[in-house]
Amino acid sequence: MSLSNSSRVILSVFIASMMAMPLGAKVVRKYSSTPDATLAVKVDSVDFRNDLTRVYCKFSGVPHTSNRVDSAKLETGGNVYEGNDIDGVDFKRYFQWEDDGNIMIEIDFPAMKDFKFARLNLSTPRGASVTKITRK
Repeated sequence: MSLSNSSRVILSVFIASMMAMPLGAKVVRKYSSTPDATLAVKVDSVDFRNDLTRVYCKFSGVPHTSNRVDSAKLETGGNVYEGNDIDGVDFKRYFQWEDDGNIMIEIDFPAMKDFKFARLNLSTPRGASVTKITRK
């Protein structure tokens, strides 16, 4: 089967656009995090996109106990970014740790530049939780 010149151009543009799509995102996995005593948070990676920044992390706690996250802020480079969505638990709703004591979480913030250091501030009923995030 042979393609016409116009079909080849359309196909070439389509393939080029599909290949360019992932270039807007940058996932950085080389972060270490230092949690505090209020809520044990371990940051796994940060996904920097054109439309948002997503922080992937894990909450660790005692199985069959509960906690709540009311809000999230990310401080970096003198800027403070408000969390606008959380997945794994819901803002202002109690959650319970299951048998393994871990919950995988994704927190969405407005788009920002790649950072080397940040503070993840979580507001909980037990007080503020501050996790320091440092790129290795």
